[in-house]
Amino acid sequence: MADLNFVKNEDTQKYVAEVVVNADFNIHLERTSGGGLEIYQKNGEYTEAVDGRTATERGFDVVSVPNTVPYNSGIIFDYDFSALVYPKTIRIESGSEVTSGILTEAE
Repeated sequence: MADLNFVKNEDTQKYVAEVVVNADFNIHLERTSGGGLEIYQKNGEYTEAVDGRTATERGFDVVSVPNTVPYNSGIIFDYDFSALVYPKTIRIESGSEVTSGILTEAE
């Protein structure tokens, strides 16, 4: 289990966290309000300090989230993700402040 540290990107006005995952995982977020939530990925272990660049500028690809997860996912977001290739770096961008973020990997 890892606590996600969200940093406000002043250029995009989004709250951003990046983490490396090595197995299927769950993301649990608690936010101050609803709003957009976008998830990106890239293969490998490439975490670095979050800066003003966008996810695309940093080499991330958009994750196609199932239709059961709406763009405006509300205050609480809790979802399990499965992928075939690990390790990968996950980037999460929230349109509202994140008060609690936890990523749990499968054992």
